[in-house]
This record gives sequence, structure tokens and C-alpha cells, in this order.
Amino acid sequence: MTGDWKHGGVPVRRGRGRIACLALVLLFAAGAALAADFTAADLVDLKQVSDPQLAPGAARLAYVVATPRPGGKPPRQRIWRRPQEGAVGSVLPAPAEASDHMPRWSPRGDALAFLSDRPRPGDDDGGKADESSPVTQVWRVAGNGDAATPLTDAAGGVTAFAWSPDGRALAYIAADPLPASQQRRRERKDDAVEVDRPQQFARLWRLDLAGGPARVLTGPGLQVHDAAWSPDGRRLALRVSDGTTLNHYWYRSRIVLVDADDGRPLRTLHERASAAAPQWSPDGRRLLYGTLGPHGMTAQLVVHDLEDDRSVRLAADWPGTLWQARWHGDDALIGEGQRGVRANFLRIDAADGSWETMAEVQASSAIFDVAGDGRVVFAGMRDDAPAELWLLQDGVARVLTDTNPQVAGWSRGRLRELSWRSSRDGREIDGLLMLPPDWRPGAGPLPTLVQIHGGPAWAWWSGWLGSWHEWAQLLAAHGYAVLMPNPRGSEGRGAAFAWLARGDWGGADFQDVLDGLDHIVAEGIADPQRVAIGGWSYGGYLSAWAAAHSDRFRTAIVGAGVIDIGAMALTTDTPDYLPGYFGDPLAERAAYDRHSPIRHADRIEIPVLILHGDEDARVPLSQGEMLYGALRFNGTPVEMVRYPREPHWFREREHQRDVLERVLGWLDRQLVAVPAPAATSARD
Repeated sequence: MTGDWKHGGVPVRRGRGRIACLALVLLFAAGAALAADFTAADLVDLKQVSDPQLAPGAARLAYVVATPRPGGKPPRQRIWRRPQEGAVGSVLPAPAEASDHMPRWSPRGDALAFLSDRPRPGDDDGGKADESSPVTQVWRVAGNGDAATPLTDAAGGVTAFAWSPDGRALAYIAADPLPASQQRRRERKDDAVEVDRPQQFARLWRLDLAGGPARVLTGPGLQVHDAAWSPDGRRLALRVSDGTTLNHYWYRSRIVLVDADDGRPLRTLHERASAAAPQWSPDGRRLLYGTLGPHGMTAQLVVHDLEDDRSVRLAADWPGTLWQARWHGDDALIGEGQRGVRANFLRIDAADGSWETMAEVQASSAIFDVAGDGRVVFAGMRDDAPAELWLLQDGVARVLTDTNPQVAGWSRGRLRELSWRSSRDGREIDGLLMLPPDWRPGAGPLPTLVQIHGGPAWAWWSGWLGSWHEWAQLLAAHGYAVLMPNPRGSEGRGAAFAWLARGDWGGADFQDVLDGLDHIVAEGIADPQRVAIGGWSYGGYLSAWAAAHSDRFRTAIVGAGVIDIGAMALTTDTPDYLPGYFGDPLAERAAYDRHSPIRHADRIEIPVLILHGDEDARVPLSQGEMLYGALRFNGTPVEMVRYPREPHWFREREHQRDVLERVLGWLDRQLVAVPAPAATSARD
């Protein structure tokens, strides 16, 4: 690294180098926590940008900014409009308690439709059935106007919509309201639930904007997830399922074509779709959609030629994970995905799926839109700045928005992209390392957290890593190193790499993690006597496994971790998930047990912190409770924190803040108090 290092925000010039270096050696060797200039609350209060939408002609841009709120309320969402070039733009006015999202330009670009829970005219209660259930409708505003009017009046609320190609109609998806008879039963507490027998479906409706009532196009026994108009306006491509559960959404959907006028079924294109919305080519000859991989752990994007009924997998030989693609003309697409730890944009041929790289950027998900001339607006980031909207043009990316300007004044951690070789089979493994802002080589080894991502078919990315579930920025600001490995089973190195975790959780994947730890210990960065492991979901699983199978860690943080894999397979809200890794949970129960931390809990001796949401249906609360009970029975130091109302992915601001503060406080108690070796020991 080059340039001046900063200490406390003041440049340290080379003329003072020996004094500054001595001070840093003493600071890090003593294991003292640094005084960060931002807090956990500052991190969870960061605004989020999403859903960029370019108007036809690409002169204007609409997007969403979400602002966190206290008191258990969801973030308040606002729509911003701005020229693609030049002016900053302005927010679409909305009532104080309302949220607006999903902006979509009309085909001519003269109007913007969006979803909102703002009160309809004459609606005194704000259009809400109760405080926890806002009724969301489609609204419309002139492209340059501020006065919005409602277009729909769906009793159950609208979840998604699409303009017809001529701008004269809307197709929208609305949930069925609870039948009056069932509502009366619920009110008198006669509310027994028949499992897997849904009563309320999300159905497809058509609204002709010239007048007349909305017409329902699908029946009550069909769940509609996504809808897209054909360019001629005569057909709709739908992603549908026969059930309403999250498992149906992820694993049991199919792609069908229906008549856009009356909903008459026309054709089924694919029976095993992934959770990707279908998209028509501009000429209507092809349809883009997603399919599940052979084990359900991965997915791929395909282009289906509707004339010859041939499907082509996009970028099949690309050594990364393709997230999403959007049409750019009739014969090409622009896709975004992750290769290694970096996001890539690809130009993809629709006829054969071949690809070429357009640009390498920093991003964590596929949030982008494509203009007719090939310009791309996407949610990108930097190591030291959270996601903003960026413009990619002619292979060069530049930032457009500045939603969180306060971050520029923070002393942020320094990110390194790493790779190392597996000691098992020599495979190259990717990872990231976040270091304190003032640490420099020779300043002494650091207390270190190894943070494991969820999934396992997920991955850490190069860019901003500071949120309630990304602990690196906060910990680095307090003097920790944070290693974030992408072991086998992760995304970013192709589907075959992700499949390597099948039947082997806690095996070679765990060794990949240990090899990464060895790598930074050998560099003199991590203090081997002060290392912790932690993570969320699969990250919680591998942390519990590590506590039972290694003496490398002084403590473990188990966030919503899978503890008994077989029990979770039979109780999770996504029962198709774990069989992709371990097979039939009844016939293969021995394999499930071999890889379950609960079967090895008697070997755990280090202190463990367990964090879990009370309403977690993905990894049920009982998973955390059984680990807590086992460790308490064994006399192992353990603390457990439960979070009321929280599902698997936390939503409430105060709980998000609490997670960050507890992780930091726990590591301070378990690692910083441990005497550090002399600063020169890493070189001995």
C-alpha cells in the first residue's frame, strides 16, 4: 500500500513514521479497542437505494430510497426522479406515514406508475385494514408532476404490476382478501389453520385504463408470482405455482403463457422454474426466464425460442454466478453476476449463450436497468462507501447519487481481496479481509473474527461490508481484523463449485476456512491466540461446527444457525432446500446426523453466543434453543438472545442495532482481554 496512513483522521507523514509506528505497535499489541467515529446505530441508519428505472429514451431515471425507522416500523420508501445526467433530482411527495416503491415508466415515458400504501381520496384510515397491514395499490403520476392518483382498488392489496405495451392497460397481482366467513371466525378466535391448504391466493388482474372494472384473469387455486406482457399485448408470461408458501415461490413454480384478454391458458414452457421474473425479447420471439439446477441449490438463466421451442442456457461456461440479465435488442442481453469476489457485467448472445465481459465493478446484487443504447444504471459500491446508483457507459462506471454523504467522514476499514490454495485438493479459494483503518504491516497481529456467510450457495463480495449482518466495518473500526472466506459451496466460481458442498457440510468447506485463517496468520495479521468465528444461517451452522471440531477458536457466535440438520429439514418453511444437499431426510437420516453440530455438542468447550429470531420459519427457533440447552447442560459458557417478531432476516432497526452491539461487546470480552504476543512474534 502507498500513500500516507491516517490516525484519528489526521494524516501521519513519513517524517513522523517511527513515532507513529511505535504508537500503533503498542496499541495493537495491547489489544486495545479503537475509538470508532461511527456506531452500530449509524450503520443500521444508512439509507438504501434500489430499483433504478430508466424512462424510454433514457433521459430520466426513477429509483427508490429506503430510510430506516425506529419503533419496529419498516423503512419508509420514497421515489426519486432525476435526469440521467446533471441535476440531483427530487423526491416524489408523499404523506408522512406512506411508503412508495416499484416505479415503472409508461411505454411513452409521460407517466410513472408505482405502488404505495398512501390513503386513497376520501379514505380516512389511510387505506389500511389495520396498523400492521397497509393496503398497497397502484398509483400514477405525470412524468414531471407531483399529484398522484390511484389506479387500483384491490381489497387484498397489490404486490406487483406491469404496463401493457401500448400503455392502455395494467396487469397486476393482488392477494385475495380473507373471505367474510373466515374473517368472522377469526374475530371470534375460531381460527384453526389447515396446514398446506391455502385459502388466499395472489391472482392476476387486468385493468383497462380507458374505463371499466378490473377483470381477474386467473383462478383461485393458482398463485401468480410474476407477469410480463408480450410486445404485441396479446399474451402474458407468468411464473405460477399451485401453493402459496415460500417453498412454492423458490422451488415449485413453472412458466406458463396465458391469453392477455381473458387469462385462457395457452402453453406451459417449463415446469421447474427458479425465482426469476420472465422477460420477453423486444420482437416477442424469445422469452428469458430462470430454471433450477439439478440439485435445487443453484439456478441458471435460459432464453426460450418460442418458434422452435429450443432453450439456450446463458453464459453456461462463465466461471462465475450469473445473477440476472436484461434484454438489449432482439438478439442480445446484458447480464450481471459475480466472479470471484467482484461483480461483472456481461454481453450475452441470445442465440447461443456466448458471452464477453463488459466491465468489472463492485456490487452485491443484480439491481440494474439497461437503456436502448447499452448504458447501464446499477446499484454499485466501493470498499469505503455503501451502495449508490452508478452509470456504466463504454466500460467505465461513475457514481450518480450520494445518498449517505456522512460516511465520507468516517474512519473506515481497509479491504483486501485474497485467495489461497486448499490444503485438500489445491483448489483456489477466494476471500476478503477487512483491517482497521490505522493498522499497517509490522504493527502486531490482531484479534480476528472469521465471519462465514449464509447459504452455503451465497458469497461475500468486494465492496461495502457494514450492516446488521455484515460486521466487518464496525469491527475493523474497533481494532479487529475480519476474514470473510468463500469456501467451496459458495457462489462466484460456477455451479460445479457450489455443488461441492453436497453431503459435505463441515468437511472440505471448513478446511477451506481454516486454510484461509492459516494464510493471514502466516502474514502476521491474525493473532492465532485471539481468533473467533461467527456468522448467520449457514454461517451460524459452520460456527457451531467449528466450535466442536477445532481448537483454533476462542469463541463462536451462532446467528440463526442450523444445529440439527435433519430436524430442520422437517420443520423449515423451505423443505426442498436441505434434500438438495443431503437427500431424503428420512432415508438418509444418518448422513444428516453426521453433519449436525448437535451430535457433537458435547465437544464444545469455548464460550458461545447464540442469536435467533422468535419468528424464524427458515431456521426455526428450536434450532438455537437445542444448542443452548445442550451447552447449558454440559456446563459450557453460553448466552442466548431471542428477538421478538423477527424472521430469519431481521427487519426491525433496534434489533439490527442490538445484533451489532452484542457481537462487538462479546468479542471485546472474549478476545481483547486475552494478552497479545509481542509485536515481533509474527516474524519470529
